[in-house]
Amino acid sequence: MRYERVEDILKLALAMQTSYKGLSLNDIQENFSVSRRTAERMRDAVVRLFPQIEEVDTGSKIKRWTLRKHSLAPMVSFTPEELAELENTKKKLEVDGLASKAETIDDVISKIKVLNKNELSSIETDLEALLEAEGYAIRQYPRFKIDKEVLSLIREAIKAFKIVKIEYQKGNNELQACNVHPYGVIYGEKHFLVAYNPERKAIRLYNLTKIKSLKILDEYFDRDESFNLSEYSKNSFGVYQEEPLNVVLQFDKSVADDVKNFHFHPTQKMKDQKDGSVKVEFTAGGSLAICWHLFKWGKLVKIIKPASLKTIYKNLLTDATESIKNK
Repeated sequence: MRYERVEDILKLALAMQTSYKGLSLNDIQENFSVSRRTAERMRDAVVRLFPQIEEVDTGSKIKRWTLRKHSLAPMVSFTPEELAELENTKKKLEVDGLASKAETIDDVISKIKVLNKNELSSIETDLEALLEAEGYAIRQYPRFKIDKEVLSLIREAIKAFKIVKIEYQKGNNELQACNVHPYGVIYGEKHFLVAYNPERKAIRLYNLTKIKSLKILDEYFDRDESFNLSEYSKNSFGVYQEEPLNVVLQFDKSVADDVKNFHFHPTQKMKDQKDGSVKVEFTAGGSLAICWHLFKWGKLVKIIKPASLKTIYKNLLTDATESIKNK
């Protein structure tokens, strides 16, 4: 058996160990990009190697398999490279103002070190060398401080389906109090609470840095089961929600490689053109956010459609030019 196949079998066993609902053949096909027959062979190999495999009773026709708890625990270890990635992730969260999430990562790192206590000395030595060699640094960009307590309370309310009362700083700096149903949090350059506002009868976005106080009320709400946070975020470019546009952009051949490696939007489609340029299409709302992003590409990008987006882009350019003239 090839080395990479052995590695896949071990990865599959770990996946079965960590999945509470077990893995189906379809899951194996998708996770390892293999055919149905290969997925069956991989499952059979894991069953032969680990007799502890159990079939999960899901009440459906789809069969799933899992490993009993702790079956692979003695075989699991962590490399300095893996810990280095966690350390870098922790630093990035700290910079983004997500202190509570950074602390959670730090706790995970500590627990991993406990699990690997026999090799701890050599791991920490290699980890220190790796972090120093990588020269990890955070690029400079606007950073927004988020109240750690507010984020913690939001997470608690989301899990308990409890209504929260927030004091929110409006554009004119006035504070507005309202009761909302918290559905989730969207993380980006700015972080937003996604919540249903009963008074407005609509889903609203609340910038976490502008939530000045938050209190969990002893009142429960019924979550709209049709609401999907991932689908909701896909409707926009950034966090700005509006009627989705069918956007078509064309990028100069000089930036073709950069464009192909860039994630503009989950719905994006790319197509190489005969002249070496790249056409990018996606469907999203947030015209202003799209235009602000396109400024970064300068004259190397053209808006093919829609016409409304071209107009907004031209107006922003005109405003910027006028601002310079007035100075």
